[in-house]
Amino acid sequence: MLGIEFLVLIPFLLKYRQLDPSSKWIFYYILLSLLFSAGSYLIMVLYKNNMWYFNLMHFLQFVVLSMFYISCIKSPKLRYIILRLPIVMLFVFSVDFFRIDGMKFYNSVSTGLKAALMIFYAISLFMQQLSDKELIEKSIYINSLPTFWYNSGLFLYFCSTILFSISLSLFQKTQHENPDKMVLVTYSITYAIGSISMILFYIGLSKTKLLKYADH
Repeated sequence: MLGIEFLVLIPFLLKYRQLDPSSKWIFYYILLSLLFSAGSYLIMVLYKNNMWYFNLMHFLQFVVLSMFYISCIKSPKLRYIILRLPIVMLFVFSVDFFRIDGMKFYNSVSTGLKAALMIFYAISLFMQQLSDKELIEKSIYINSLPTFWYNSGLFLYFCSTILFSISLSLFQKTQHENPDKMVLVTYSITYAIGSISMILFYIGLSKTKLLKYADH
């Protein structure tokens, strides 16, 4: 997905000084995704197995996206939970990385939990925006908010890939004849959905120049 990520990253980079906090975290997420794609490809070419890199980058993505949702969500209780969950997830990722699935396989337990949490965060933000009295009083449609489009991209991506995240490790361990087939199918679907998500991020960025309302 190097091409689409790089293309979307450029306008974010050009407007970096004007970005609000939520847009900056999406910029960091796109940058991390670019490093994810480039690094995983390079490691695959050099060492064949790049699953350990996948698993580490998934945790870093979780931390960055947690900060994105902290910058958007208003509920003090939910913000408190989101701020502290990366510590819990570090433990989960570590156990999965060293004990459950291991370094050579896709860590389905931790990555599936990450996807489930991202879906929950996304739904929470949608509900907040739909019921926001300030937006209603100012007659601001939620589809004019950058965070709506950022959140839509993330929601679409994680809803579309959560089943693969949960099942990929099991498939790698049980399909001895052609274990790479499912991985290639997963990559293809992830690429397609990820590309759509990047387009939604760009739409969100295009809304920032028209918006004088707070990024929430």
